[in-house]
Amino acid sequence: MFKRFINRIMGENTDLQERIFRVILYVGSVVVAISAIVTFMEDLSPFAAIITASGLIFFILVAVVYFRFHLLNPAKLLLCYTLNLLVIPAAFFTCGGIDSGMPLYMLAGLFIIIPLLDGKARWICFTVSLIADSCLIGFSYNFMEGTKAKTKIDSNFIARLSLEDRIVDMLMSIILVSVFIGLTIMLVLRAYIHEREKAKELYDRLDEMSRKDELTGLYNRRYFFHYLDEHNIRGSENCYTAMFDIDHFKNVNDVYGHLFGDTVLRDVAHCLKELCREDTIELSCRYGGEEFVALLQGNDPEEIINRLEEFRLKVSRLRWQEHPELAVTISGGVVQCKGFQHARDMLSQADKYLYEAKEGGRNRIVC
Repeated sequence: MFKRFINRIMGENTDLQERIFRVILYVGSVVVAISAIVTFMEDLSPFAAIITASGLIFFILVAVVYFRFHLLNPAKLLLCYTLNLLVIPAAFFTCGGIDSGMPLYMLAGLFIIIPLLDGKARWICFTVSLIADSCLIGFSYNFMEGTKAKTKIDSNFIARLSLEDRIVDMLMSIILVSVFIGLTIMLVLRAYIHEREKAKELYDRLDEMSRKDELTGLYNRRYFFHYLDEHNIRGSENCYTAMFDIDHFKNVNDVYGHLFGDTVLRDVAHCLKELCREDTIELSCRYGGEEFVALLQGNDPEEIINRLEEFRLKVSRLRWQEHPELAVTISGGVVQCKGFQHARDMLSQADKYLYEAKEGGRNRIVC
């Protein structure tokens, strides 16, 4: 339940930066609401209570701009500028100035600018806010006890805290700002990890799609050549390359339709996949159209021929409930990888044997 609540807060279908904004908006609203309650309890002044309450109203306004009008970028700018240049400066003096925990809120205000804004907007807002905060702290020197430049201003507008109030205010400020920054970082990291996992899943899917044929699930032609190079197959005595073609496949498409033709391709591909042993370097591939290629490993040619004959017979026994009268056969050619310097030469030779099988009456394997 808590996990669903957190996912709802962050927005499952939003990008990372928007999730960060939502986290800051929600957590910031809670912190400001608690700050307003603490201010009422401290009984500083009516004006201080109004200012802190207006901070909560401001967060509600930003939420309306974002959720009601779906204006993400204006909402982010409104949050950063108004919080740092209006809400925090107004609360700075009414809540105790430099003698209170307000500098910590200034730090939190500067903190949210970095993840929310981009490019020039980020650095302009950060610089302007930092200058404003520096001026506030310098200006507050005029209202500190014991300074020569001390200025008398109505205490309703410039709050002066007792030592006890300073300690309590500083303690509450540390707690609230720490909770705000800590929760924000924690949730942002969680969103980042989630985003990274999604990116990895997407990368894995794209990688799989780039290596495999979508229809049959076998590896594609490009990956087959890459695999031969990666495993240095050429010249190996124990490796054999076989090329197959479904006999009269054009007639299957013409008579039964291309959708059923895809079913035939998938079933033949499944038989080929079962031929290849996954615990070895063997590999099955759809070379193109109704052509397939297999990389096989064996101690002698006779073993390979026997396995290919089993595969050929298995394909010939395939039947389909919607067309029980149909039977398909394959023709193929197989070569030993030894003696070939280039993969294309090896496949070209296997292709010649394949056409030899076709010219010899089809439904056979030529070695």
